[in-house]
Amino acid sequence: MSKKSDIERWSEVVQRMNAGDLPALTVPLHVLLGEAVDVAKFFEKYWKTQTDAQKRVTRLGLESAVPKDSKKGDAARLGPKTAEEILSLQRATQEAHTRYLLTVEKNKSPRERGKFLLGEIWATLSFYFDDGVEDDKDEMLARIDAAHAGDPDTADALASALDDYALLGEKHRDALEGLGGFRAGYLDEARAVAAELRRLPAQAEAISRQGQEALLLRNKLAALLVERMGLVRSAARFVFRGQPEIVREVTSAYDRRKRAAARRAKAQPGPAATPSPASPSPAAPSPEVPAVPLGG
Repeated sequence: MSKKSDIERWSEVVQRMNAGDLPALTVPLHVLLGEAVDVAKFFEKYWKTQTDAQKRVTRLGLESAVPKDSKKGDAARLGPKTAEEILSLQRATQEAHTRYLLTVEKNKSPRERGKFLLGEIWATLSFYFDDGVEDDKDEMLARIDAAHAGDPDTADALASALDDYALLGEKHRDALEGLGGFRAGYLDEARAVAAELRRLPAQAEAISRQGQEALLLRNKLAALLVERMGLVRSAARFVFRGQPEIVREVTSAYDRRKRAAARRAKAQPGPAATPSPASPSPAAPSPEVPAVPLGG
Protein backbone atom coordinates (compact mmCIF):
# COMPACT_ATOMS: atom_id res chain seq x y z
CA MET A 1 0.00 0.00 0.00
CA SER A 2 1.48 3.32 -1.11
CA LYS A 3 2.05 6.08 1.41
CA LYS A 4 -0.48 8.91 1.38
CA SER A 5 0.64 12.27 0.10
CA ASP A 6 0.46 15.23 2.47
CA ILE A 7 -2.63 16.54 0.66
CA GLU A 8 -4.33 13.15 0.93
CA ARG A 9 -3.49 13.00 4.63
CA TRP A 10 -5.57 16.14 5.29
CA SER A 11 -8.33 15.48 2.73
CA GLU A 12 -10.98 14.40 5.24
CA VAL A 13 -10.36 17.45 7.44
CA VAL A 14 -10.45 19.74 4.40
CA GLN A 15 -13.76 18.31 3.22
CA ARG A 16 -15.40 19.23 6.53
CA MET A 17 -14.25 22.86 6.29
CA ASN A 18 -16.68 25.56 5.20
CA ALA A 19 -15.25 27.89 2.59
CA GLY A 20 -17.23 30.78 4.03
CA ASP A 21 -15.59 30.41 7.43
CA LEU A 22 -11.98 30.66 6.26
CA PRO A 23 -10.02 33.50 7.87
CA ALA A 24 -7.91 35.92 5.87
CA LEU A 25 -4.22 35.16 5.63
CA THR A 26 -2.48 38.28 6.92
CA VAL A 27 1.03 37.45 5.71
CA PRO A 28 2.29 36.65 2.21
CA LEU A 29 2.03 32.95 1.41
CA HIS A 30 5.78 32.53 0.94
CA VAL A 31 6.29 34.08 4.38
CA LEU A 32 3.80 31.69 5.96
CA LEU A 33 5.49 28.66 4.41
CA GLY A 34 8.91 29.80 5.60
CA GLU A 35 7.74 30.63 9.10
CA ALA A 36 6.01 27.23 9.37
CA VAL A 37 9.40 25.50 9.24
CA ASP A 38 10.73 27.84 11.93
CA VAL A 39 7.73 27.21 14.19
CA ALA A 40 8.11 23.44 13.79
CA LYS A 41 11.80 23.67 14.77
CA PHE A 42 10.87 25.82 17.77
CA PHE A 43 8.30 23.24 18.86
CA GLU A 44 10.80 20.39 18.68
CA LYS A 45 13.30 22.42 20.68
CA TYR A 46 10.92 23.49 23.44
CA TRP A 47 8.29 20.74 23.64
CA LYS A 48 9.87 18.77 26.47
CA THR A 49 10.30 20.12 30.00
CA GLN A 50 13.96 20.09 31.02
CA THR A 51 15.14 18.74 34.37
CA ASP A 52 18.50 18.45 36.08
CA ALA A 53 20.15 15.36 37.55
CA GLN A 54 17.96 15.67 40.67
CA LYS A 55 14.79 15.73 38.52
CA ARG A 56 14.22 19.40 39.31
CA VAL A 57 12.61 21.44 36.55
CA THR A 58 15.11 23.81 34.96
CA ARG A 59 12.86 24.97 32.13
CA LEU A 60 9.23 24.25 31.45
CA GLY A 61 8.33 22.90 28.04
CA LEU A 62 5.35 23.49 25.78
CA GLU A 63 3.97 20.16 26.98
CA SER A 64 3.17 21.89 30.28
CA ALA A 65 0.50 23.94 28.47
CA VAL A 66 -1.57 20.85 27.62
CA PRO A 67 -4.42 20.49 30.15
CA LYS A 68 -4.48 17.15 31.92
CA ASP A 69 -8.11 16.64 30.96
CA SER A 70 -7.51 17.21 27.22
CA LYS A 71 -8.70 14.39 25.02
CA LYS A 72 -6.10 12.26 23.32
CA GLY A 73 -5.85 13.20 19.65
CA ASP A 74 -7.88 16.36 20.11
CA ALA A 75 -6.96 18.54 17.10
CA ALA A 76 -7.45 21.68 19.16
CA ARG A 77 -4.64 20.70 21.56
CA LEU A 78 -0.92 20.50 21.27
CA GLY A 79 0.71 17.12 21.18
CA PRO A 80 4.03 15.41 20.52
CA LYS A 81 3.24 15.29 16.78
CA THR A 82 2.41 18.97 16.35
CA ALA A 83 5.72 19.81 14.67
CA GLU A 84 5.31 16.94 12.22
CA GLU A 85 1.74 18.07 11.49
CA ILE A 86 2.92 21.61 10.79
CA LEU A 87 5.56 20.37 8.36
CA SER A 88 3.02 18.11 6.65
CA LEU A 89 0.58 21.00 6.26
CA GLN A 90 3.39 23.21 4.99
CA ARG A 91 4.23 20.68 2.27
CA ALA A 92 0.56 20.16 1.45
CA THR A 93 -0.06 23.91 1.14
CA GLN A 94 2.97 24.32 -1.11
CA GLU A 95 1.85 21.44 -3.32
CA ALA A 96 -1.71 22.79 -3.50
CA HIS A 97 -0.37 26.21 -4.43
CA THR A 98 1.70 24.67 -7.23
CA ARG A 99 -1.39 22.85 -8.49
CA TYR A 100 -3.28 26.13 -8.47
CA LEU A 101 -0.58 27.90 -10.47
CA LEU A 102 -0.61 25.08 -13.02
CA THR A 103 -4.36 25.56 -13.58
CA VAL A 104 -3.95 29.25 -14.39
CA GLU A 105 -3.69 29.76 -18.11
CA LYS A 106 -0.13 30.64 -19.01
CA ASN A 107 0.45 33.47 -21.47
CA LYS A 108 2.93 36.27 -21.96
CA SER A 109 1.64 38.09 -18.90
CA PRO A 110 4.46 39.29 -16.62
CA ARG A 111 2.33 38.60 -13.52
CA GLU A 112 4.05 35.40 -12.47
CA ARG A 113 7.50 36.91 -12.97
CA GLY A 114 6.41 39.94 -10.98
CA LYS A 115 5.20 37.76 -8.12
CA PHE A 116 8.48 35.86 -8.14
CA LEU A 117 10.51 39.06 -8.03
CA LEU A 118 8.36 40.51 -5.27
CA GLY A 119 8.82 37.38 -3.18
CA GLU A 120 12.60 37.39 -3.68
CA ILE A 121 12.99 41.07 -2.86
CA TRP A 122 10.75 40.89 0.21
CA ALA A 123 12.38 37.75 1.59
CA THR A 124 15.89 39.18 1.18
CA LEU A 125 15.03 42.56 2.69
CA SER A 126 13.26 40.81 5.57
CA PHE A 127 16.30 38.67 6.35
CA TYR A 128 18.78 41.51 5.98
CA PHE A 129 16.81 43.90 8.22
CA ASP A 130 15.95 41.34 10.92
CA ASP A 131 19.05 41.93 13.07
CA GLY A 132 17.25 42.20 16.40
CA VAL A 133 17.44 46.01 16.38
CA GLU A 134 14.37 48.11 15.54
CA ASP A 135 15.60 50.99 13.41
CA ASP A 136 14.67 53.11 10.40
CA LYS A 137 15.18 50.19 8.01
CA ASP A 138 12.65 48.07 9.88
CA GLU A 139 10.22 50.99 9.97
CA MET A 140 10.43 51.56 6.23
CA LEU A 141 9.87 47.90 5.42
CA ALA A 142 6.98 47.74 7.88
CA ARG A 143 5.39 50.81 6.30
CA ILE A 144 5.60 49.28 2.84
CA ASP A 145 4.23 45.97 4.17
CA ALA A 146 1.32 47.84 5.75
CA ALA A 147 0.68 49.86 2.60
CA HIS A 148 0.29 46.70 0.53
CA ALA A 149 -1.34 44.44 3.13
CA GLY A 150 -4.84 44.81 1.66
CA ASP A 151 -3.94 44.93 -2.01
CA PRO A 152 -6.40 43.68 -4.65
CA ASP A 153 -5.28 41.19 -7.30
CA THR A 154 -4.63 43.63 -10.13
CA ALA A 155 -1.73 44.36 -12.44
CA ASP A 156 -1.49 47.97 -11.23
CA ALA A 157 -1.41 46.84 -7.60
CA LEU A 158 1.38 44.35 -8.21
CA ALA A 159 3.29 47.01 -10.12
CA SER A 160 2.97 49.44 -7.23
CA ALA A 161 4.28 46.86 -4.76
CA LEU A 162 7.22 46.00 -7.03
CA ASP A 163 8.19 49.66 -7.34
CA ASP A 164 7.99 50.28 -3.58
CA TYR A 165 10.00 47.23 -2.52
CA ALA A 166 12.55 47.69 -5.31
CA LEU A 167 13.06 51.33 -4.31
CA LEU A 168 13.79 50.29 -0.73
CA GLY A 169 16.08 47.50 -1.93
CA GLU A 170 18.00 49.93 -4.14
CA LYS A 171 19.10 51.83 -1.04
CA HIS A 172 20.91 48.66 0.12
CA ARG A 173 21.85 47.27 -3.29
CA ASP A 174 25.49 46.44 -2.52
CA ALA A 175 24.67 44.70 0.75
CA LEU A 176 21.91 42.61 -0.83
CA GLU A 177 23.97 41.41 -3.79
CA GLY A 178 24.67 37.69 -3.34
CA LEU A 179 22.85 37.48 0.00
CA GLY A 180 21.24 34.04 -0.01
CA GLY A 181 21.71 33.92 -3.77
CA PHE A 182 19.88 37.22 -4.34
CA ARG A 183 20.78 39.10 -7.51
CA ALA A 184 20.79 42.88 -7.34
CA GLY A 185 19.65 42.82 -10.95
CA TYR A 186 16.24 41.68 -9.66
CA LEU A 187 15.72 45.26 -8.46
CA ASP A 188 16.13 46.63 -11.98
CA GLU A 189 13.98 43.86 -13.44
CA ALA A 190 11.26 44.59 -10.88
CA ARG A 191 10.99 48.18 -12.08
CA ALA A 192 10.85 47.00 -15.72
CA VAL A 193 8.17 44.39 -14.94
CA ALA A 194 6.19 47.01 -13.00
CA ALA A 195 6.14 49.25 -16.08
CA GLU A 196 4.97 46.33 -18.21
CA LEU A 197 2.27 45.42 -15.71
CA ARG A 198 0.83 48.93 -15.84
CA ARG A 199 0.13 48.41 -19.52
CA LEU A 200 -2.14 45.44 -18.67
CA PRO A 201 -5.85 45.58 -17.72
CA ALA A 202 -6.19 46.55 -14.05
CA GLN A 203 -9.00 44.14 -13.15
CA ALA A 204 -8.33 40.74 -11.63
CA GLU A 205 -8.24 37.91 -14.16
CA ALA A 206 -11.01 35.37 -13.99
CA ILE A 207 -9.95 31.80 -13.32
CA SER A 208 -11.57 28.55 -14.37
CA ARG A 209 -13.68 26.34 -12.14
CA GLN A 210 -10.70 23.99 -11.88
CA GLY A 211 -8.58 26.92 -10.80
CA GLN A 212 -11.18 27.99 -8.23
CA GLU A 213 -11.23 24.50 -6.73
CA ALA A 214 -7.44 24.38 -6.60
CA LEU A 215 -7.35 27.80 -4.95
CA LEU A 216 -9.94 26.77 -2.36
CA LEU A 217 -7.95 23.63 -1.49
CA ARG A 218 -4.81 25.69 -1.04
CA ASN A 219 -6.63 28.21 1.15
CA LYS A 220 -8.14 25.52 3.37
CA LEU A 221 -4.76 23.88 3.89
CA ALA A 222 -3.20 27.28 4.62
CA ALA A 223 -5.93 27.93 7.21
CA LEU A 224 -5.11 24.62 8.94
CA LEU A 225 -1.43 25.53 8.89
CA VAL A 226 -2.12 28.95 10.43
CA GLU A 227 -4.20 27.28 13.14
CA ARG A 228 -1.45 24.82 14.10
CA MET A 229 1.19 27.53 14.12
CA GLY A 230 -1.10 29.70 16.24
CA LEU A 231 -1.41 26.93 18.83
CA VAL A 232 2.36 26.77 19.22
CA ARG A 233 2.76 30.54 19.43
CA SER A 234 -0.06 30.88 21.95
CA ALA A 235 1.39 28.15 24.15
CA ALA A 236 4.85 29.74 23.90
CA ARG A 237 3.54 33.13 25.04
CA PHE A 238 1.96 31.44 28.08
CA VAL A 239 4.68 28.99 29.08
CA PHE A 240 7.54 31.43 28.52
CA ARG A 241 5.72 34.56 29.68
CA GLY A 242 8.70 35.42 31.87
CA GLN A 243 11.25 34.70 29.12
CA PRO A 244 10.56 37.11 26.25
CA GLU A 245 13.78 36.15 24.51
CA ILE A 246 12.36 32.66 23.96
CA VAL A 247 8.96 33.96 22.85
CA ARG A 248 10.68 36.16 20.28
CA GLU A 249 12.13 33.05 18.62
CA VAL A 250 8.66 31.94 17.53
CA THR A 251 6.99 35.26 16.76
CA SER A 252 6.60 36.44 13.19
CA ALA A 253 9.25 38.93 12.04
CA TYR A 254 6.73 40.15 9.48
CA ASP A 255 4.14 40.90 12.17
CA ARG A 256 6.75 42.49 14.44
CA ARG A 257 7.61 45.02 11.77
CA LYS A 258 3.95 45.79 11.09
CA ARG A 259 3.30 46.40 14.78
CA ALA A 260 6.41 48.55 15.12
CA ALA A 261 5.34 50.67 12.16
CA ALA A 262 1.84 51.03 13.60
CA ARG A 263 3.25 52.18 16.94
CA ARG A 264 5.51 54.72 15.28
CA ALA A 265 2.72 55.98 13.04
CA LYS A 266 0.39 56.38 16.02
CA ALA A 267 3.02 58.35 17.90
CA GLN A 268 3.46 60.82 15.06
CA PRO A 269 0.88 63.62 14.71
CA GLY A 270 -0.76 64.68 11.50
CA PRO A 271 0.17 63.44 8.02
CA ALA A 272 3.32 61.72 9.28
CA ALA A 273 1.12 59.02 10.80
CA THR A 274 0.18 57.73 7.34
CA PRO A 275 1.65 54.22 7.06
CA SER A 276 2.34 54.33 3.33
CA PRO A 277 5.72 55.61 2.08
CA ALA A 278 4.60 56.65 -1.40
CA SER A 279 2.13 54.23 -2.76
CA PRO A 280 -0.47 56.02 -4.86
CA SER A 281 -2.64 53.04 -5.62
CA PRO A 282 -3.58 49.94 -3.66
CA ALA A 283 -1.59 46.89 -4.64
CA ALA A 284 -2.24 43.20 -5.11
CA PRO A 285 -2.69 40.18 -2.81
CA SER A 286 -2.26 37.48 -5.39
CA PRO A 287 -1.17 34.04 -4.18
CA GLU A 288 2.27 35.56 -3.55
CA VAL A 289 1.55 39.09 -2.36
CA PRO A 290 0.34 40.38 1.04
CA ALA A 291 -2.42 39.68 2.11
CA VAL A 292 -4.02 36.63 0.56
CA PRO A 293 -7.74 36.28 1.33
CA LEU A 294 -8.21 32.66 2.32
CA GLY A 295 -11.81 32.77 1.29
CA GLY A 296 -10.81 32.94 -2.38
